[in-house]
Amino acid sequence: MVKKIQGNLWLEIPGYAWVALARRGMEKISLDQCFLKGCENQDIKMLEPLKKEEYEDEKKQVKKIHIKCKKCGGIFQLELITLKKVARPMQKGKQERNQLDDDTEDLSMGIVNALDETGKNIGNIGFF
Repeated sequence: MVKKIQGNLWLEIPGYAWVALARRGMEKISLDQCFLKGCENQDIKMLEPLKKEEYEDEKKQVKKIHIKCKKCGGIFQLELITLKKVARPMQKGKQERNQLDDDTEDLSMGIVNALDETGKNIGNIGFF
């Protein structure tokens, strides 16, 4: 089920994503910019979040924030995917995962993708 929600959508968007640099580590990239091809807008004042779509199942939560760039006039989407059960943490001194308490929370991971106005994947931005 898709819910369309209004409000201060900037609060829904993480400030940064981490981009993998092959074997050289990670680099922080701001999500307050236009990700459309040919646009170099990095001014948050020139971006206007329009709406949010959200859906969830037992494995992941997906938010799509539609954003209009006032510099190039295009609309793109930030797709924020939270994978809920990536791994289970190991407690200090315990070697096996099944020895964890049942109330231990699974570890999650966030992925951010850029989509065009129609929902076509422009590319993976990174992790949040």
